[in-house]
This record gives sequence, C-alpha cells and structure tokens, in this order.
Amino acid sequence: MNEPLDENTDTANAEAQAPQTERTRPPRKLKFNLIVAALLVLIIAVSVAAVVLFRQAETDGTVPTDSGPVAEGPLKAYATGALAKLETHAAPRPIEDISFLDGEGKTVKLSDFKGRVVVLNVWATWCAPCKVEMPTLANLQKGYDPQKVLVLPLSIDKAEDKAAVEKELKLSEGLPVYMDSEIQPMSKWGIVGMPTTIILNTNGQEVARLSGEAKWDAPEVKALLDALAK
Repeated sequence: MNEPLDENTDTANAEAQAPQTERTRPPRKLKFNLIVAALLVLIIAVSVAAVVLFRQAETDGTVPTDSGPVAEGPLKAYATGALAKLETHAAPRPIEDISFLDGEGKTVKLSDFKGRVVVLNVWATWCAPCKVEMPTLANLQKGYDPQKVLVLPLSIDKAEDKAAVEKELKLSEGLPVYMDSEIQPMSKWGIVGMPTTIILNTNGQEVARLSGEAKWDAPEVKALLDALAK
C-alpha cells in the first residue's frame, strides 16, 4: 500500500517544475528603464566629448569661429553696410571662362568683358530675392558707363523661359539679357544659392562675391566699384 505523499513535499516539487513566474522574472519595465538609462549615459558622454574636442580645435585655430563670409585683402574695408555679407579675397582669383547667350541668342564668353569692372549677378525668375534686388542693380548701372562698369545679370532659367526673363528685366530698365540654361555657374563658379553676385576686376578676375540679396545702389557699392575702376 502506497504511503500518502507529504503535502509540503508535493507543493515544493510542483513549484520546482513549474515555469518561472512573473514574480521570479525581472520586471519588463525595469529592464526597459535600465536600457534607456544606459543609452542616455552614452549619449551624454559622446556629446561632452564632442564639445570638448570642438572647443580644443577652436582654441587651436583648426576650425573657423565664424561661418559667415570672410573679408580680407585690400577690399575688406568695403564689406560694410549693404555689403556686410561681402566676401573679399586676399588676392584676385581666376574665374573659369564660360560661354552663354545674349538677348539676341548670340554666344558670348565671360572673357569678352575684360577691360571693365563687372558686377556679375547670377539669378533666375523663380528666385524671389533675385527679383527684389534687381531694381537696385538697374539703378547701379544707371550711374556708370557700361563700357567701364557693367552690371551683367546672368539668368539660369530654361531656354523656353526666355520671355519670362525678358519680362522681368524690362521691369528694371537698362539691364541686358544674358542666359545660361546649362547652369554652369553652379559647378564652375562654386555657386550654391541665388542670388549670388561676383565682382570682377578689369582683368576679368574675381575680387569679391556676395551670396544673397543686397541693396546694390547703396553708397558703399559705388565706393567699391570706383576703387576698382581707377
């Protein structure tokens, strides 16, 4: 005759064979919180290290402290007022000679304008700031003989949009039509946005450039161009 099982022994065996219960497992919420805390500590550590390295590089002069335009060289004094964003160069820089079309569809080259100071404005009809500043460029041209100081608005609109280019320039009397539908200024002149205006000396070299809209009929612009036209 079998002896009855001890009740306590039976209970203990059942608990040993039973799968782990929620009581004996680490709570899921606790696991999640631990993971989040570890990630936060890692992010903070990386951020602190990055700041320390950047500050050290900044102190050593290996990174610029100002991401804005740099005015240097003999023309830096003109980077003021309406030309506060003007980037001037320590020495004149060569600019790649490209071909584009005039208002009559004739091919011309940038080098054709050597012998004059050129205010080379890269724009498009779909660029709102370009259209805002265009009247000031027209006013600037009215103050100079175009054989000495030329405002050259170079549109990068599509060829089929020539009528829109002409219409826009008619609103600013005195400015000629020039178009480059191949958009060469972006790759060959390093232009990343519009409007961008490049100032060329009488040798056809770049001496300054300004990215963005400006008031081109301001006195400081005239002072700069007069200095270059001497």
